[in-house]
Amino acid sequence: MIFAKGIVLLLPALVSALDYPVGITNCGVQSWIDNPPKRAVTMNQGTTEIMLALNLSDHMVGTAYLDDYIWSELEKDYNKVPVLAEGYPDIDTLLSVDPDFVYASYSSAFSTSRINYTQFVDGKCDLVIERKGENRSHCREELHEKGVQTYLQKPACELVEHRPAEASTIETLYDEIWDIASIFAVYDNARKLVDSIEGHFQQAVAVAAGAVPDLAPISVLWLDGWDSETPFVGACCGSIQTIVEKAGGEHIFEDQGVEGKKTWDSVSWDTIAERDPDLIVLVDASWDLADEKIYHLCANDHTRKLRAVQNRAFIVVPFSASTLGVRIGALAYNLAEAMAALIRGEALPSLQFSQTSLAAGGVVDGSVQAVGKSGVRVFEKLPTWNGTNLDEFCPGSSSGIQIRDDIPLTDTTTNNETGNNKLALGLGLGLGLASLLLLGLAVYSFQQKKLMEKELDRLKMKEGATSA
Repeated sequence: MIFAKGIVLLLPALVSALDYPVGITNCGVQSWIDNPPKRAVTMNQGTTEIMLALNLSDHMVGTAYLDDYIWSELEKDYNKVPVLAEGYPDIDTLLSVDPDFVYASYSSAFSTSRINYTQFVDGKCDLVIERKGENRSHCREELHEKGVQTYLQKPACELVEHRPAEASTIETLYDEIWDIASIFAVYDNARKLVDSIEGHFQQAVAVAAGAVPDLAPISVLWLDGWDSETPFVGACCGSIQTIVEKAGGEHIFEDQGVEGKKTWDSVSWDTIAERDPDLIVLVDASWDLADEKIYHLCANDHTRKLRAVQNRAFIVVPFSASTLGVRIGALAYNLAEAMAALIRGEALPSLQFSQTSLAAGGVVDGSVQAVGKSGVRVFEKLPTWNGTNLDEFCPGSSSGIQIRDDIPLTDTTTNNETGNNKLALGLGLGLGLASLLLLGLAVYSFQQKKLMEKELDRLKMKEGATSA
């Protein structure tokens, strides 16, 4: 235990040895950070929540483009940060807060088609990419030249060759967290955040492992955007694959969009019908409500016949929780519990779920649902959407959702039980100390690896700058 404690105490001293400037290569853009940014702006909810989870609200002067509702665990700090716009801000609004760092989840945040950066960078932006039949300019290099550092989540890199080979791996997120920690010198906060996400993933795996061994995995369709012919669904190479896998499910489109490393893709309802999922996860966003998706699924003659629709096997997740961000561990854990409840009839844990008749945002919608801490929602009674009572309109009938009381074990009264408890406690403490020691060694090894990689990158960049 003393050795493990020594390792934990040693980590801050080791990481503080790497002084500024910090060299970062992100999506092909190289930069040197001379000091921790003091006036950061986050352009999308995923990056906003990473900054807040790293306790960096004091370094933020603005945020924009909230997809739905901020995670309740981060809401207090979020309320300290000015909201610049509901979507992307215009260039004048962005410049009004004098940003020194812009951090985004999607490349569109740096596209002149969304924000007119050319007004600020005194000319055109050199990186031009064809998207949906039109050329779009992106301005990260030019922003750096004007003294505004940028960072873009790697699965959304402008060029495919800069995206991770396996964008769905959790290592992509952890690398990003360590990059941001390096930029702002908050290594200890990063370690705690990574440990928290890992802990939730382990809980998800434990729930999935509790399923009856001879039962097939629950097959899952992740429905992001409704379309009567080609809906937008979770594909091979984003956070969706990781979430479903950790929750013990089988993602029916894990093979979709592999060549383009796509996070999302459009598919036909005929293809979905051929794979006929056990369960449909409905993404809920301010611009595309889950309740409306349920209506369309029940109203459409083709989709109405799907097994999941017939069984009302719907789980609602916030869009913000499903992106590559700090909530995906908690989402995987709550999703594992929700799938076990909806498909296998198991009770939900009261420490994670509570029953409500309110939709997201506190609106009464006629539903009865269980809501998890990550924002996952499971219906016992379907809601009313746009005047249509979906509980009456949709085929089948809803399953009763039970929430079990999770109460800590109390002391027993008999000597034998007391002795057994003491023995269990002693064994638990021994195993706990051993686990802490192993965790300390693992953290130390991981941290050393990250530091060595970053220092090598920094030296390579410096060597290149010198030779130039």
